Amino acid sequence: MSSTNGTTLSPASDTTTQASQVAGAGDYVRQMEDTAPLDVVDRPVPDREDDDPRAVVRALSERVEVAEDVVKLTARRALIEHMTPAEVDAEREVVQLGRELDREYTKWKVTRELRARKWRDRRGSWRRWLDERADVRDRNATTSDQRWHLRAQRVRKRLTSLDARTATHIRSATLWSNLLIALMVVGLAYTGFVVQHNFVPSGDRSDPLWWLSLGLEALASVALMALMRHDARAALAGIVRDDADTRRAWLVKAGLLLASLIAAAGPSIAAGDLMGVVRTGWAPVLVAAVLLIHDRISRGDAQILTKLHAEADRSELRDLVVIVEWALAHELVAPSQDNKPGEVAPSTSKIASYFRVSKTNAAAVRAEINARAAALTA
Repeated sequence: MSSTNGTTLSPASDTTTQASQVAGAGDYVRQMEDTAPLDVVDRPVPDREDDDPRAVVRALSERVEVAEDVVKLTARRALIEHMTPAEVDAEREVVQLGRELDREYTKWKVTRELRARKWRDRRGSWRRWLDERADVRDRNATTSDQRWHLRAQRVRKRLTSLDARTATHIRSATLWSNLLIALMVVGLAYTGFVVQHNFVPSGDRSDPLWWLSLGLEALASVALMALMRHDARAALAGIVRDDADTRRAWLVKAGLLLASLIAAAGPSIAAGDLMGVVRTGWAPVLVAAVLLIHDRISRGDAQILTKLHAEADRSELRDLVVIVEWALAHELVAPSQDNKPGEVAPSTSKIASYFRVSKTNAAAVRAEINARAAALTA
């Protein structure tokens, strides 16, 4: 049978038999005989009205059957059916090898992804730890800065505020005075036991000298400590003692110390025992040194506190000057009628009575106000 393009087609049964005798679909296609000339095949066939439609349908049906047979032969199952057992085993080994390689590749990929995830997790944990440490350091630094800032504020207040400076100096002076008095008590107690042993070597308490020696040494010790406490109170009050008072006080102190030294080291001095003199006389010498140090510190504290009190008075006077000038500007206080040309301040008695200050401070305020007014008009 011949198709539209002139190719000779065999029946379906013959086609199946012929396809089974060849090795594959490609050989079958190559063995198909093409008897139509090229010009006839390539030339389009005009439609003829006298062609039988049923013949055309049958020809197309046969061509479809042949194409389906070719497709069946080219399918994998058909190829496998036409393979030898050795070829099938080889194909199976290839497929198995491919699956093993795929599994190895998948396992390698999963392992690599797991390592990458672990590394990302470790790196993230390390960064979070570093961030937390940085936050902790920042918080600690902030707390430390605040603590040092408060310390700086307290130091600045102590250095700039007159009241704080005065309180700090008074506290320091009191502590050092108490410490020196405590050292003196130790020396006087040692001197008292030495004097008692010199007066009553047997230690018989029924002897009146045993009690009398303690009383006499206690009298000297209490007198010296009272003088030290008086010097400390005078220094805290800002009273600087003159030379006459200092000389009289030192005459009394020297007499008491000399009496203690003779009572303690007198027997050793009389016997010519050098080590005995050192053993019994070092306490009165120590007491004398403590008295000298305490006297010097007390005089220095008095001078410092006097200056601080003077600065505080000047600060109060400056504030009072500002207040009086404001009162004069608002005509709450009238200038004095006895003012000379250029003076605008109220009288001294009026400032003292209105603002309840001493006349000395009132005179200083009046002088400061007049000096400022003269400087402004100059």
